[in-house]
Amino acid sequence: MKRVRAKKIVWGVVLVVLVAGGIVCAKRWSVWFGNKPEPAYVLTDRPQRVILTFGNSGELSRNVSWVCGGTSERARLEFTRVGSGDTLTVDGRSKLLRTEGGFCYANWAMFGTLIPGSSYSYRVWNDDRASDWYSFRLQPGSASRFSFVFVGDVQDTLHGKARDFMETVRRRFPQTAFYAFVGDFIERPMNCYWDEAYRSVDSIAPSVPLLVSPGNHEYRKGLVRTLEERFPCAFSYLLKSRYKDNHVFSIDYGDATIITLDSNRDPWFQFSQREWLKEALERSGKKWKIVMLHHPLYSIKGKMNNLTVRWLYDDLIREYGVDLVLQGHEHNYGRMTVKTEDGDMTTPVYLVSNAAPKNYRLMFNEKYDRLGTNHRFYQNISVSRDTLSVQAFLDDGSLYDDIRIVKDGSGKVEIVDNARTLPEALEMPGLKGDKAEKFKKDAEEWKRRRSVQ
Repeated sequence: MKRVRAKKIVWGVVLVVLVAGGIVCAKRWSVWFGNKPEPAYVLTDRPQRVILTFGNSGELSRNVSWVCGGTSERARLEFTRVGSGDTLTVDGRSKLLRTEGGFCYANWAMFGTLIPGSSYSYRVWNDDRASDWYSFRLQPGSASRFSFVFVGDVQDTLHGKARDFMETVRRRFPQTAFYAFVGDFIERPMNCYWDEAYRSVDSIAPSVPLLVSPGNHEYRKGLVRTLEERFPCAFSYLLKSRYKDNHVFSIDYGDATIITLDSNRDPWFQFSQREWLKEALERSGKKWKIVMLHHPLYSIKGKMNNLTVRWLYDDLIREYGVDLVLQGHEHNYGRMTVKTEDGDMTTPVYLVSNAAPKNYRLMFNEKYDRLGTNHRFYQNISVSRDTLSVQAFLDDGSLYDDIRIVKDGSGKVEIVDNARTLPEALEMPGLKGDKAEKFKKDAEEWKRRRSVQ
């Protein structure tokens, strides 16, 4: 009788768990697996949303992408080296994309051989319809010294403020070599949000290369998530660099190898992505190695977050001497350095940044050296011979973080932290009651620990 009663109890517990799980799934199903319908749209037939990116043949190669409505029998690129007197025409590729809200032609083309230090003007065509003329300049020779701007999630609302933010960044660093984004470039994979995202970079995108890795907001939800087609067509280097259905990319630029990963893939896809990362790191003979991915390997949102991503990639990042890891997703700021047995800072440096209008609740991960909330951040990253420097700025332009990674000829690394006296922004709006009190207490404890160190 006792055994029968025990079985009934066990099966009763199982039934309760299944019913509770079913209720939770029913309530959360659309959040986990559903996609909001895309509003109807009609694109004009003129080429628009022109984006300059890197190509797939090294630091001097460039691609360009654009979209249009109407019809398109032939896409092409017309360009000239300034002062040469010659104009070249290159056939592009065009793909009809049908979405819930309408359709568009996604177009892309590759520039031919480009000359270091030269300036180029170009425009793109669909049939007899041309865009405006745009221009860009290549660095002189292999860039031993260069700088680029890193921006975390943009993910702006409709009619948002990202354009003002990006214009501030552009004016601050007019000579930047390229812009790097780590995903969630758009709020949702819909035409209206692509328009909003492009509006934020319309003075940058046709003239300065954008290097963008995918984020979860570029994906369509489902039992198996899929990267929405407009994304790899816009950042067309991904079309040639895909590895076993993973949207990954690697480029050698000056004395650095820059690698973009897709941390949004379901785990069974990411094992092959790990293979690719290992091969890319092994191939690199550059002094500096930088990895970009959307999800932080060490979360500032919760200790159990992103464990699969960390398990798959972090040992390779450390084994192959990656210097800097650029991340987003968690809508706050964080900078973490690895510590030696003596407590000294060393590489890799893990950076989490955010430029979106919303902030998530911050957890005070003790592995981090510096945190920040309730602001949009951007970073200027410069490489100059033996030094890689990272400066982070608030949306008002004030300096927020400042470190240098110095590496001598033997590979010995020293990290100089110039931000020890800079105040941290640790306000978390929107919290009430016990959550607000706990955040305030945790912030005070964090500051106390930092002052003791």
